[in-house]
Amino acid sequence: MLPGKIYTPEDILRLALRRSWLILGLLVLGTVAAVAVGRRLPDRYRSETLIMLVPQRIPDSYVKSTITGQIADRLASLEDQILSRSRLERIILDLNLYPALRRTLPMEDVVQRMRADIGKVQIEGKESFRISYVSQEAKTAQQTTERLASLFIEENTRDRENMAEDTNQFLDTAL
Repeated sequence: MLPGKIYTPEDILRLALRRSWLILGLLVLGTVAAVAVGRRLPDRYRSETLIMLVPQRIPDSYVKSTITGQIADRLASLEDQILSRSRLERIILDLNLYPALRRTLPMEDVVQRMRADIGKVQIEGKESFRISYVSQEAKTAQQTTERLASLFIEENTRDRENMAEDTNQFLDTAL
């Protein structure tokens, strides 16, 4: 290859054919290396669920909504409650998660590992959010995600009931 020379597609094809053994060898070597690395990596399964928060169905002109605030604010509160150590510890023990880590590490470190495997709870749109969990077993990932989703739903329902009850008490006292 000479500096300043303009190479045509035929020149490039001729060079590639002349070095075809080198190109083919590198391709085979790369494929073998990728397969070898892929077999040594542990299996990782991700389970996700999308939870939609249904807004109040009665028009605001009749009854003012008792739930105020954006989904991000409510979700941050729910996330703090659900991802607390006591709730995650209960899930770890109920589903027998991280048995090897529980034998060697304190429970606080195991809970931190679970928080890392849960990752970030992501807001999807105006009224929904996504929860995911990563595990080395598909069934464990699915069961853990299902348990986390049910906790989020239960806690959201409980918060809404408490707010509605507080509103009812306020209206009763005002009357």
